[in-house]
Parts: sequence; structure tokens; C-alpha cells
Amino acid sequence: MSVKAFATQLLNSVKEVRTNSETLQCDNLISYLEQVIATEPGTLGPDQIEHLKAQLQLMVEREKSSHASDLEMFRAVIQSGQNAVKTGLLMNGGASVALLAFIGKLTEEQHSRIPPFADALAIFVAGVFAIVVASGSTYLSQWFYAESETWKQRTGLGFNILSILLGLTSYGLFVWGMRTAYAAFLAFS
Repeated sequence: MSVKAFATQLLNSVKEVRTNSETLQCDNLISYLEQVIATEPGTLGPDQIEHLKAQLQLMVEREKSSHASDLEMFRAVIQSGQNAVKTGLLMNGGASVALLAFIGKLTEEQHSRIPPFADALAIFVAGVFAIVVASGSTYLSQWFYAESETWKQRTGLGFNILSILLGLTSYGLFVWGMRTAYAAFLAFS
């Protein structure tokens, strides 16, 4: 039932009640219902139009704010991921270079003490490899996320998870290599 049909039915009911009862004061209601019936459907008063414009502008501003917030959060996540990759590369790469320099010095003097340090070096190099693969899988993750097809989105998620796991693996390999190098230094003296 439309608003106009409902108003017409209500108006007739109120007029009928008014004629049967002298105590019911409903002149204002009748004039309002007559005004509703007289207006064309879809026409709004100026105050209603301004109210709707204000609501629409408020919704637009909220959407803009939400979009800007989402964009900044995405940038922060990307920046954090890049920092994590750089940190993993710096830790494992720096440890590899330092240990390689130390092993180079050992080759001049004490060849028999190299194997424990070579084990630690191999662990650090594996950490570098893991973080480099994590960096590549991050690229693949973003490439697949750029597409709207469902299977590509899932593939992007898989590469994203792989990147995270490889980054954590790189950190774990650093700790393992550090403990191995520490044990080799203790056995050195």
C-alpha cells in the first residue's frame, strides 16, 4: 500500500469518526492528510531536500575518511613488511660477512678450527636466501592481489603467507646461526 493510499484511507476513517463523535479534535490531522494526498509522489519540501543533501554529504565525507584511513593502513603494512625484509637481510648478511672475514683470517693460521664456523656461516647464508625468497614472494603476492579473480586472490594470499613464513624462518636461522657461532667461539679458546 502506498503512502498516498494509506493517507486516503486514514483520512476517510478520521472523517467518519469525527462525524460520529463531537469530542474528537482532529482538524490538524485532517489538514495534514489532505496535504499529503495533494502532494505529488516524489516531491519533497525544500527543508527535506536540504536534510537529504546534508545526510548525503555526511556519508560522502565518512566514506572519504574511511578510504583515506584504509589507504594509510595499507601503506603502513607495506612499509613494515619492507622494513622486516631489510632487517632480516641486514642481520643475516652482516653476520655472514663478519663470519666470512673471521674464517678468512683463520685460513691463514688455524685450518682445523674452520669447520664449526663454516657451519654457522652456512646457516647465516640460508637465512639470507630465505629472506631474499620472501622478498620475491612479496612481489608475487602483490601481483596476484592486483587481480580481481578469486583464484588469483587466493594465490596472492598463499604468497603472502609464504612471505611471512620465510621472513620468520630467516629470523629463526639468524638465532640458530648465532648460537652455532657462539658455541664455536667458546670451543675456540
